[in-house]
Amino acid sequence: MVDGSTTTTLATYSNLNKNTTYTEKTFNLLAYKGKTVTVKFLGAEDSSLQTSFVVDDTAVTVP
Repeated sequence: MVDGSTTTTLATYSNLNKNTTYTEKTFNLLAYKGKTVTVKFLGAEDSSLQTSFVVDDTAVTVP
């Protein structure tokens, strides 16, 4: 999450805590209500072993 010049990591995952199916993740963004933010998904792997990072059906809901 990027808010101006401040970056906040909401979660970190690795191939050590893998899933065989899609898993729903939810994050509370109430602290950013009324602000303009950028949501980023970053994935990294090295040359020794492929890691797949899949994102589907993202949404931000404002109460």
